[in-house]
Amino acid sequence: MEDREGVFGVLNLDALDGAPLTLLDGGVERRAGEAYDYYNGNRTEYGGFLFQYTLRGEGVFERDGKKYKVTEGRGFLVRFPEESRYYLPEQQMWKFLYLHFEGSAAEAFVKKIRQQNPGLVALDRESPPIRMALQLQRRMTENGRLEKYEGGEFLYRFLCALLRETERRTGSGNTSLTEQAEIYMRERYQTIQGIEEVARRLGVSPAHLSRCFRKERGISPVEFLTRQKLQSAVNELLGTGKSVETIARENGFSNGNYFGKVFRRYMGVSPGSYRARRR
Repeated sequence: MEDREGVFGVLNLDALDGAPLTLLDGGVERRAGEAYDYYNGNRTEYGGFLFQYTLRGEGVFERDGKKYKVTEGRGFLVRFPEESRYYLPEQQMWKFLYLHFEGSAAEAFVKKIRQQNPGLVALDRESPPIRMALQLQRRMTENGRLEKYEGGEFLYRFLCALLRETERRTGSGNTSLTEQAEIYMRERYQTIQGIEEVARRLGVSPAHLSRCFRKERGISPVEFLTRQKLQSAVNELLGTGKSVETIARENGFSNGNYFGKVFRRYMGVSPGSYRARRR
């Protein structure tokens, strides 16, 4: 997608009081041969969060005593105010996409993403979050406008997509193993007997798989597998007339009783009660 330069602001006249996510402004800018240098420790008036991503050229980002070249395909997240700095080096050009936003719900996303990426975030130009942001920027700079509450809706989808992408890219070796495990469990969750089977398929020990998976996803592979089975079972409880016993066995649970125990632990009610209430 072509990255046309242009910035936009959002009025937010109809925003809810205390809205958990609020888009403030954004755009695509090009900086060259000028002073462009921000120390974020004293930017209390700016507030909120900033996502900035390099489209061409490069800038510099500093945090926690480390200096990073923000080259094409790299970006960073800032929480205002904080001890960090970003600036344009001499004799450089920096073309970047940015989004400025605020809200209590953003804190959890930013914290998680920065835990996985203490410095820079690496993203493909065609990745979902970057495409979403560029599409919004183009729309807004072509005299578009946001519908009521649309800014918060966009931000939630954007931050979810950004978190997914950073989780997939954190660490080359571990991520590859984790992704392989995820793919295998998504495709075969109905028949997988245990994580030992997954580990054996990938040629690693169950302990190593669990360590890698927890590091990348924050949950164990057993938990991930259980969630795949439960999601499919929930869909069938609401979308079919199959018995609970049949749904249990078709989704990898040994029998209806065990399925019921697991279902209650996650959902707080029995499968039959859940089906009756939702219908």
